[in-house]
Order: sequence, then structure tokens, then C-alpha cells
Amino acid sequence: MSKLTEAMSRIMGSHAWGGAVFSAATLIAFGSVVHASGTVAETAPQSGHAVPADQLDGETLYKARCAACHDNAEGRTPSREVLSKNPASFILASMRTGAMVPMAEGLTLEEMTAIARAVGKADAKTDDGIDLRRIWGNSVEGTPLDAPQCSSAPTPVDLGAANQWNGWSTEKDNGRFQRKPALDVADIPKLKLKWAFQYPGSKNGQATVIGDRLFTTSMSGAVYALNAKTGCVYWRHAAEGATRTSPVIAALPEGAPAKTALFFSDFTKAAVALDAETGQQLWKTVVDDQPALQMTGSITYWDGKIYVPISSGTEAFAQIPTWECCKFRGALVALDAATGKILWKRYTTEQEPRPFKLNKAGRQMWGPSGGAIWVTPTVDEARRLIYVGTSNSYTDVPYDNSDSVMAIDADTGAVRWTVQLLADDNYIDGCWQKGKEHANCPNPLGPDFSIGAAPIYRKMADGKEFLLVGQKSGMIYALDPANKGAKIWERQLSLGSALGGIEFGTAADDGKVYAGVSDIASQAKDRGKPGLWALDIRTGEVAWNFLNAPDTKCRWNNWWCHGAFSQAISVIPGAIFAGSYDGHFRAFDTATGKIIWDVDTGTKAVTTLSGAKAFGGVMDGAGPTIAGGMVYVHSGYAGRSSESGGRDLRGTDGNILMAFSVDGK
Repeated sequence: MSKLTEAMSRIMGSHAWGGAVFSAATLIAFGSVVHASGTVAETAPQSGHAVPADQLDGETLYKARCAACHDNAEGRTPSREVLSKNPASFILASMRTGAMVPMAEGLTLEEMTAIARAVGKADAKTDDGIDLRRIWGNSVEGTPLDAPQCSSAPTPVDLGAANQWNGWSTEKDNGRFQRKPALDVADIPKLKLKWAFQYPGSKNGQATVIGDRLFTTSMSGAVYALNAKTGCVYWRHAAEGATRTSPVIAALPEGAPAKTALFFSDFTKAAVALDAETGQQLWKTVVDDQPALQMTGSITYWDGKIYVPISSGTEAFAQIPTWECCKFRGALVALDAATGKILWKRYTTEQEPRPFKLNKAGRQMWGPSGGAIWVTPTVDEARRLIYVGTSNSYTDVPYDNSDSVMAIDADTGAVRWTVQLLADDNYIDGCWQKGKEHANCPNPLGPDFSIGAAPIYRKMADGKEFLLVGQKSGMIYALDPANKGAKIWERQLSLGSALGGIEFGTAADDGKVYAGVSDIASQAKDRGKPGLWALDIRTGEVAWNFLNAPDTKCRWNNWWCHGAFSQAISVIPGAIFAGSYDGHFRAFDTATGKIIWDVDTGTKAVTTLSGAKAFGGVMDGAGPTIAGGMVYVHSGYAGRSSESGGRDLRGTDGNILMAFSVDGK
């Protein structure tokens, strides 16, 4: 057994909490080549090795690189059984353009194809044995649209339309407050499913609605424009990499090649602009080239610029003992919306990583590292500031702006002030397993209490201002933007965990701030129940809380059958919408916390627009969109709703966009 295989055999399970999307179980990018003879040749990454796929033994390759984890699947790791349900083309797509792109660095196309053939189901063939049309979308003529094509042409995109939800939030303050939902609270109990759209991918982007258009993105690389009322498809664009960011639509200046643009970022480390009318690409700009970089937080558009947050999968990568840990620094990048030109880039620390010690395997370690931004930037228009929350650090070299709120000048990128909510939160996946700590574990190990929910800027009627910040620690803070982020109040809602506490889910109307609590990963015996909380914005006093049962009944029988509220939440006047891990999607009265409406999205199969039967599932990540009297939400997240609890790359075990309307009309 090679040192490479020995290292792989020690990597068990996945604990890629928070901003780190990737699983250690799928770290199939050690840069070695397995030949049909069964011999293993260790090569450097980007070796350029090009043995034809039919001369590679995919099963031997799988056993050498993947079996130690997939055959003993734990936590987020998909089992071999789950992987086998997916077409080979989708497994290949995950390595080429999906969540596994950073992990597959150093593998040739032939090596990836051999693995995909060995693990996945046979599907339509091309010369290399994989149906590339199913991967690259409309880059090949005749690609299916995943739902019926609209029979009539759409009306022009109207950014003045009354019914819209544009990007992560309806407003640049990231309050997720839909002031004009065209939906009365009295009608919420009448909401019924109108249509369901099933499409490849997992952890897909939140829906954006502009008039009669709905735009959404997919970790399969597909970007769609649908009819918001019927779900028929106007166009499908094939991005060059996976994307989970919420589309943002904006007008372009006169003389630009399109009137309106759709902005998103993808895993090719790029920001992308499409013509919102046609889906044709206008420009693409690589915004950063750090190793293990990923795009998690959605883009914010304001005043002719787009602001792109930079995150990473370093927490998972660093489980590899021979990987040189850790050089990544979080960043915010501003680009000209019309041209894609980078205007400035601001790292979350100005200290460049430097060598500081050798790890237990004798490899050089670097620091400081961390401070990823996996939240959507928030705009303070009057001060021309951008607020972001940052993630934990990766090594035990202090990272000055980890777990912090940063105020950044919108025009220059200069840091105006920072408030660190927790220092020395040094975290790498897998280090919490006593007796199984790997070579790169920091000392001391932090709890991974990143800021996962976008800061909410709220100005009250009397002019008093608040910056409301939820953290995975279970804490929620009110900071004073007029006084360099000084704390106004703080409130602990739970003990927190690496998956929240408060992860994606905060929202605010004009009087209350709301927070979903998870605590699913907490090991504390006295941890509270998961729930939904409402607090007075001015004082932090609790108005009400709904406590959910931690363990509930689900179609899936695994760890993810849990009452956690982790998904982003959304509020309209009088009601708040929140989804939970157990697949329940509810509306609550904002005054009392009483349940108005409750639908189980994961138990009963629904008929999708394509005519197929599909399930919803675990609800996490991107939250509800409310516009034009309808409510849209993704149900299903990273294959957690499959019986084995793994990642179903195609989404057949719980991954649909559901559209609800009054009486289903």
C-alpha cells in the first residue's frame, strides 16, 4: 500500500461544517494514477497524465482513492450505494464543474471518466463514454430544459415590476423582508403547490423573481429562466462551473450589449454576467485564484458595481496530511457591472500567510489563514459602506478578522472598522474526533462559530440604526453602525454548534429580528431545542420563540431527520416563512409565533413539470422567495434526504423548487 492510500484510509467521514461545502470522503484528487494493472503511480498535481479512459481500471482507482470513506460512509459522506444511483455523467460533472472541482485538481479527464463509469449508472454514450450534453446544458444543441419550454415569448424584463425579489434579499439591507408580497396573511392557510421544478444539482441557488420571470442557479452548472407563474422554461444557460449563488438582475448603461444583466459567481473562481433576456454570456471575470476557493455567498449589486464574496473549502482540504495547509484568505471583490473589470479586492486580513511550523506529517504549515466570506454583502447607502461577516481561521496563527463584522468602503475597498465577535476560532474538519486527529489540526481547536447569516442593516423611523448579526454560536448581536460597530445588545439563543446556532437564517421587519436555531451538531447534554425566535430590534428582548422537536419523523431515516432551523428565513407583513431539516415548511404569525400553515415537503412525492415523480427533503441554505402572491422555496439539500444520508448528485432523493399559490391557482 502506498503512502497515498494509507493517508486515504485514515480519512473517515465528512465534517465540512458551515462554509466548507466539500467532503473529505470525496477527496479524490491526490494526483496519483491507477492503471488497469492495479499499480498506483503517485504523481504531482497537474501531471498532465493522459492514459485513455478505457485503459484505466476505474474500480481499482475507486478502491485506492475513495473506498475507505464511501464504503464506510458517515455524516455527510455519500455511500457507494447512493453514488451508484447516479448516472456516470453526473458523477463526472461533479468532478469537472460541480462541488468536487477543487478536489479533482490534478486528475485528468480520463481518470475522472474511469471513476464515474465504475461508480455510476451507464447512460447515453458519446465517443468517450459520457453524454456531455447532460453536463454542459445548452452548449450542445438538443439539451433537455428539465421542464416544458414556454410556448410564447416572454415580456421584456421589467425592473420596475411590483412583484419582485431580486437576489438574496428584496433590499440591499439583507433584511429578507418582502414589504409588498401581494399575499394576505389570511390567505396563507390556503397555499397549495402550483408547480414543482426538479433539476440536477444540490445546494442550488435561491430563486429571483422579476415580474413574470423567475431565475435560479444550480450546482450542476445550469442557470435557468422560468415563467414565475407556470414554471415553463424560457432558457437554460450552461455555466462552466457549479453555482449556488442567487441571481441578481440589474440594468446596464446605455451602449452596453444588453439592457439588463443577470449576475452570479461559479466554481471556476469567476463572476459572470448574462443577458437576462436570452441567457447569453456578456462577460466572465476570474476574481481570485487561491487554492480551494469556492463561491458560496451571493453577489450584491449596487450603484453600478457588483460585490463578490470569496469563500473556500480549505477546512476539508486540510484533512489531507500531505496538503500544504493553509494559504487561503477570505476576500471581497468589487467589479464594474457593465464590463466585469475588477475595481478593487480587499482581503479579510492584510497579513499574508507565512510558514510557521511543520505539521505532524512533516509538511510546511502556513498562517494566518481563514476569514472566508460565505454571506451576501450588505449595503449602507448613506455611508457608502459594505458590511460582511467572516468565517473562522484555519491554523493557530491568530487571524485578526476571523468571526468578525467588517465595514468596507464601497468605492475604494478600504476597511473602515471591524468588530471581532470571537477570537482564536481555529478550525479544520475532523479535528474534533478524539483519537483520530489529523496532521493539520490547530491547537487549541475552536468551535467553528462563523458568521453564516448576512448582517442586516435596519434604520428605524426615528433614525436609530442597527446592524443585526447572527452567529453559529447561537448568539445574535445588535451593533451600532454610527459608532464603528459598538455593541448595543447581545442575546444568546442557544449553545451553538458547527452547524448553528444561527447559520443562514435571520430576517427582520420594522420592529423585530427573527432567527432560526439549529444546534444539530451540538454535543452538549443541556442543549436547547431547535427553534425560531423573535426579538425586539431596539432592546433584544425576546418577543416569542417556537421550539421544535429535535427528532421528528421523516421519509429519510438518518441524522438529518431533525427539527433544526438552518435555512434562510423570510418575512412579510404579519407572517414569517421558515423551513426545517425535517422537510416541514411553515408560516408563523409574527406577533405571536403561532403556526399559520405547515406543509411537509419531503414525505409525499409530487408530480414535477416534466411529469416525473419527485420528493422534497431536508431544507437548508437558500430560503423562501415571496413575490406576486406566490411563495417559492427549494426543498432538498445535498442528498441528505436519501435513505443512506449521502449526496445524491442528480437530486432524485429530494431536490425540487416548489411554487405555492393561493388554492394552487
